[in-house]
Amino acid sequence: MPNFTSTEVDIVLIKRILTYFSFMLSLVSYSQSGDEAAIAEFTRLHDKTVKYQTTNLDSAEFFMDSCLEISKKIPSNYFYGKALQLKTRGEFYAGEVDSSIFYGNLSLEILKEYPDSLEYFMAEYNQGNMFLYQEDNIQALVQFKKAAKIIDENFEKYVLVDREQVTLNRAYCHASIAIVLMNLEDYSGSLKSFNRALKLTYKMDTWEGEMLRSVVLSNLGSVYYYLGDYEMAESYAVASLEQKTKLGQEGSIGYSYQVLSNAAYGRGKFKLSLKYLDQADKKFEILNNSLEINRNKFYRAKCFMAMGNAERALNILENLEETYLSDFTKIDQAEFYELYSAAYHETGQFETANDYLRITLKLRKQLDVKNDKRIVKEFITFFENEEMQLNDKIQTLKFKQEQEKLKLQIDSENQKKVWIYTLFLVSIICLVLIIMVISNAYRRNKKTNKELSETIEEKQILFREVHHRVKNNFQIISSLLNLQHGIEEDERGKKVLTDAQGRIQSMSLVHEMLYRKNEVKRIHFKTYAEELVTSIVKSVTDENVMITHDIKCQNESFDLAVAIPLGLILNEAITNSVKYAFNELKIGKIEIELEELLKGKFELTIKDNGSGIPEDIINGSRETLGIELVNILAEQLGGSAIFKNENGTEIKVRFIA
Repeated sequence: MPNFTSTEVDIVLIKRILTYFSFMLSLVSYSQSGDEAAIAEFTRLHDKTVKYQTTNLDSAEFFMDSCLEISKKIPSNYFYGKALQLKTRGEFYAGEVDSSIFYGNLSLEILKEYPDSLEYFMAEYNQGNMFLYQEDNIQALVQFKKAAKIIDENFEKYVLVDREQVTLNRAYCHASIAIVLMNLEDYSGSLKSFNRALKLTYKMDTWEGEMLRSVVLSNLGSVYYYLGDYEMAESYAVASLEQKTKLGQEGSIGYSYQVLSNAAYGRGKFKLSLKYLDQADKKFEILNNSLEINRNKFYRAKCFMAMGNAERALNILENLEETYLSDFTKIDQAEFYELYSAAYHETGQFETANDYLRITLKLRKQLDVKNDKRIVKEFITFFENEEMQLNDKIQTLKFKQEQEKLKLQIDSENQKKVWIYTLFLVSIICLVLIIMVISNAYRRNKKTNKELSETIEEKQILFREVHHRVKNNFQIISSLLNLQHGIEEDERGKKVLTDAQGRIQSMSLVHEMLYRKNEVKRIHFKTYAEELVTSIVKSVTDENVMITHDIKCQNESFDLAVAIPLGLILNEAITNSVKYAFNELKIGKIEIELEELLKGKFELTIKDNGSGIPEDIINGSRETLGIELVNILAEQLGGSAIFKNENGTEIKVRFIA
């Protein structure tokens, strides 16, 4: 057993007491930390984004970007990870899969720090969507099963946060598993999972629950179509259509009409199937859903083939081939080339028909290798057996608990008074011990805090003295340059001394601010820029020109390694503007803006309304020390500088801090 000192024992005891309460509080909600107003606004924008992501991508993107910006202002990284989840889904819905995978991985890394949160579950769940999109159905099934296991294992914790959301997430898991099983042609398994999802949606009274129900109803129609029960397929499609109409989801009604079209096709009513496809096209046009409109063209070709009009079917397929190769999955492509081969065969072009039949067989072979039916069956059997074993263990545990509970009730009747007195006495002793431990720890911590405060104060004084001396040394150097400037006769030499003096002044100002504001590490950018620009304008401006300036930035601050190069960049840009940009103007304006693009990545923009930088300097045919210095300093900050002439000079510097 380790030998603790008395102080370590005190701290361990206190930690154990406080950990219990911290754990209980953490189960209530992650939203108790941080700024309440910002969290409330974040929640509002988050809900707006979720609502629009499946209906209006432009509106969803606006709310999503606003949500992401607000999350950066909240102390807890949880909200940043949650906003990145929105970004993941938004990019996925927009078809930017690579970008979606990037944001999904970034979000998952952040949310791993919050394993009790529902958003951690969503991050794992969305990984399954990525695999599903890439047609890796086995990996998708594994990931969705993993997500379902996470939510089952943490059910008691999750329901304390949001019971409705937990129910919705369980429904999403079952629906996603059903979709994968449908892709793998396990229609009976898919039917079971969709019915589980549907049952869960009826336990919710939320917009998301209603929306998911409409999707599940439509997919159930598709499953019954594949099972050959066309009447049931039609019934579920109609139920889905009514649900979506009630919710005002006009664009997604097209999927319900697709199912109705397939059901009509299965019953041999090909003209009715074509009418349903026309209705589906009108709905898909609302969302500019060209993918499903092209899929409907393929369904039309199937109808014409079934009606004996192979020529017309072939004409449609010829125009669709390039689209199917670029936009559709291998499953869709295999079905497409199978019909293509049949159409050529019906028109007597047997050699071409055989070529496309070989392509069909090759695609199906690739799909069989990737989604091996034997592996799928073994995998599903494994999870079902595991679920049965888990249920058996739960039942056994419940039976054992009931027996123990009965025994305890019998024993408690005989020893009730003894336990009450013993518990009371132990509670009193524990309370006294806890009070003594906390009191002792408080006295020791008070003494330690006092010593630490004195040490910190001494270090702050030393740091301030160092910055004061550095600042004085810079002033001495500046004064020497000023003396040399007075005796220098060469105008070029005087300019060099003046420029050097300005650069030294920008570095001196950093140390002066650290000393003056009792700060030892970081410089507030806006205050620093304000003082630097005012100093340059006052010392260099022509009396006949009035120069105003505007500085826009958030509450950013930087350490010396970043602040000094930024100050030198500002010095070069502002000095250049003041000296040369406003020769033909009476009123000049300088604008400075600092914006955080991503976490830790910034963009500094310096702009004036003057005459602009000569083009030969911008295109690099003539070099200047100022331009070269700005480029070097930008590279030093891990970034780059861009110079443009747009109604004056504009310099953009992107850097990492």
